[in-house]
Amino acid sequence: MSEGLKIAHARSGPVCVVTLTGRIDNSNAKQVSTEVDGLIGAGEKNILLDLAGVIYLTSAAFRALLVATDQAERNAARLALCSITGHVRDLFEMGGLMDSFTILGSRDEALARLA
Repeated sequence: MSEGLKIAHARSGPVCVVTLTGRIDNSNAKQVSTEVDGLIGAGEKNILLDLAGVIYLTSAAFRALLVATDQAERNAARLALCSITGHVRDLFEMGGLMDSFTILGSRDEALARLA
């Protein structure tokens, strides 16, 4: 049985960390861009999407991440992704999307760069 998407966020200094866990697919991908829109609307300027707990993404997930990235850029906010490893990283590479996002290493490395 596949696990649905779980979204949690917390603050680490000036960075709002959004932790995504589970599977991001057609049924829930919009939740990712909606979450980022809400954070930007609330005035967040540094947003880190932690994908360590993501087990799978579909093309809908990539589209949602691209929409979120564009929304951040339009609002002078920084959006970065971190902890992209294993199968999920393979999907980014196969899709030729590694250069479409700001991708940082581990969560700790990303927080150090964004703070």
